[in-house]
Amino acid sequence: MNHTGYLRDLAIAVVGIGFALLALVFWIPQDIDTTVIDVWRRNVRIGDAMLPAFSAIGMAVAATVIGLRALLSRTGEDVGEIKPRFLIWLTLVLAVGLGLMMVAGPLIAWAFTGGETSYRLLLATAPWKYLGFLLGGTVMTFALMALCAPQATWRLGLLAFVATLVIALLYDLPFDNLLLPPNGDF
Repeated sequence: MNHTGYLRDLAIAVVGIGFALLALVFWIPQDIDTTVIDVWRRNVRIGDAMLPAFSAIGMAVAATVIGLRALLSRTGEDVGEIKPRFLIWLTLVLAVGLGLMMVAGPLIAWAFTGGETSYRLLLATAPWKYLGFLLGGTVMTFALMALCAPQATWRLGLLAFVATLVIALLYDLPFDNLLLPPNGDF
């Protein structure tokens, strides 16, 4: 490990943990009205603070890992440059994944019902509410993993599906009125 990489990783860790603590201790309580979970008239809903709180916690965990790896002398390798070809593929993967999330649910519902039932009537019921999120999320996660690996295997595909399913269930099951994205847009 070189000395510059060691200092860089320690600086990233300190700044990341600092921003996360500022967000958790000062910004979120001062600026956001509801808590992480909001109970209103016996309805359990996601509070406005959930996403920023989870993001701050994720930032703190990532910064802590970077700092611990620097302290244990396991980092400091040359990061290398980001090639334009990688950025183009990354942009395409995100565009295709988000596009599938938007159109898969309505198209599959239209194909199964023959267009007789509007997707708007189905989007809060299983399996329709999961279709777009699962298809687009799985494709996006699989393509991102394959892009970084760089190889595409059935194991990565299965892992992408399971990860997307777990995310969908974690957001959908505990909350009564939550619509998985992009169902709230229809």
